[in-house]
Amino acid sequence: MSIEPKCLEDLIKEFASLPSIGQKTARRLAYHILTRTSGDVEHFAQTLNDAKQKVHACPSCHCFTDQEICPLCISRRGTKSLCVVEKSSDIVPFERAGIFKGLYFVLGGVISPLDGIGPEQIHLPQLVQRIKDESIEELVLALGSSPEADSTALMIDRMLSGENVRRTRLARGIPMGSDLEFVDEVTMLRAFESRVSL
Repeated sequence: MSIEPKCLEDLIKEFASLPSIGQKTARRLAYHILTRTSGDVEHFAQTLNDAKQKVHACPSCHCFTDQEICPLCISRRGTKSLCVVEKSSDIVPFERAGIFKGLYFVLGGVISPLDGIGPEQIHLPQLVQRIKDESIEELVLALGSSPEADSTALMIDRMLSGENVRRTRLARGIPMGSDLEFVDEVTMLRAFESRVSL
């Protein structure tokens, strides 16, 4: 028998359904909401609703925006370079660091046959079309390091085999400040294979 009211249990379940939120964190968030004033909770709910109603995918790059076209696509900066990412939030680290001056393209996932996700379920056909339409010269693949991301990168490479576009991937290796004894074998292998001259 649960000592928590059903509506509180439902709130905990909703928080637990979010990515990276476990049961303990979900419970802590739910209880925190109950300690807030009614005005705070209404404002929080309105903010969630506003984001859901107003934010959508940019028709050009599929990045989240609340405008007709996202500010990056409007700027048309570095229009010959395109950085491909898995999800919209992956753009934030690039922009914070100021290391990429081109445009972006959000795939909306990676190929995963076991989950029924093929090239058509993500934005691969649109990516290829955009590269052709805009005469993109450099494509930077900034996908994760999972087997699915690797498969997606290979598929993109194959789909562009006849196109005159330079294709690169982000280097992978040992994070700054890490001790070698704590690095997994795959990361060590990729770091070793990507070694550079001094």
